[in-house]
Amino acid sequence: MEFSDIIEIIHPSLAETERKIDEFIKSDIPLVYEIAKYLLGGGGKRIRPSLVLLSSAACGLTDGEDRIAAAAGIELFHAGTLFHDDVVDQAEFRRGNASSNIVWGNKPTVLVGDFMLARGLELIYSCGSFELLRVVSRASSRLAEGHVLEIMSERKMVEISEDFCFSVIDHKTAALIECSTETGALLANTSNGAVRALSHYGHNIGIAFQLIDDALDYCSEENKFGKKTGQDLAERKMTLPLYYSIENAPEDVRRKVIETLDKEDDLDSSEIAEISQLVAHYRGVDLTRQRAKEFVVEAKKSLDEIPQNDYKESLGHLADYVAERNF
Repeated sequence: MEFSDIIEIIHPSLAETERKIDEFIKSDIPLVYEIAKYLLGGGGKRIRPSLVLLSSAACGLTDGEDRIAAAAGIELFHAGTLFHDDVVDQAEFRRGNASSNIVWGNKPTVLVGDFMLARGLELIYSCGSFELLRVVSRASSRLAEGHVLEIMSERKMVEISEDFCFSVIDHKTAALIECSTETGALLANTSNGAVRALSHYGHNIGIAFQLIDDALDYCSEENKFGKKTGQDLAERKMTLPLYYSIENAPEDVRRKVIETLDKEDDLDSSEIAEISQLVAHYRGVDLTRQRAKEFVVEAKKSLDEIPQNDYKESLGHLADYVAERNF
């Protein structure tokens, strides 16, 4: 099922969310709006606001301003972190376009990222729930910790374990997706059991989402993926497709790859291509996709706690979409 079909049920609410986002990125400083609009208008499926809206509706809340504010707030918060990501990673592309740090430089990009985070938190605050603020703040701190973990590992690729890879995923990606589904449940004033179930659902599809992203970095067409393939390897990020391939390779191949990864110099294009071929040959992408499907199964089990309705069904379809996407 296409993503657009899955979220059709919340299309009017998503349209309201888009209007709220545009309202809250406006600024008396024209450059702020220009940079913010550049990122937000450059694509993106709005998965996180969709999860807020679907989760709240699955628990019985299908109207009201707070769910729109929360959905917009989390998307602005997510967008702010992307600005910071691009500076930290010295990225050149975001969603198929030149990243904002390339267009405007690091300083405006970081500052507009701060602006987006602040505006996102303002929207969350407007919902009038200290619990929501706690959930979003917790996700924010976990996300920052995930970036630090990743930076710590950049020149120590050969020392990275599977558990470490999952810890980075848990902090960097799963935290905010889990926050999205938990926020939706909290807005609906549902039972503690339903809140826990949707939090667990979000956590698991967040992990699955990043696993697929990591797999696509080795096998996707660049024009679909929106960034250069092999970028994780170029940035010295150990992700599970590479980890599993090294584990599966014969000793002589493993030793050669480890020697390449352990050198001080940046990897050149031929080395990246050679290692990418190894990942394909030793099934690193296939194994990573399989792990993603396992997390999707766990996510869908969590939905058993939620009463049957069309929004719950859409959450199930969205979980399947996460595991099956190819860009």
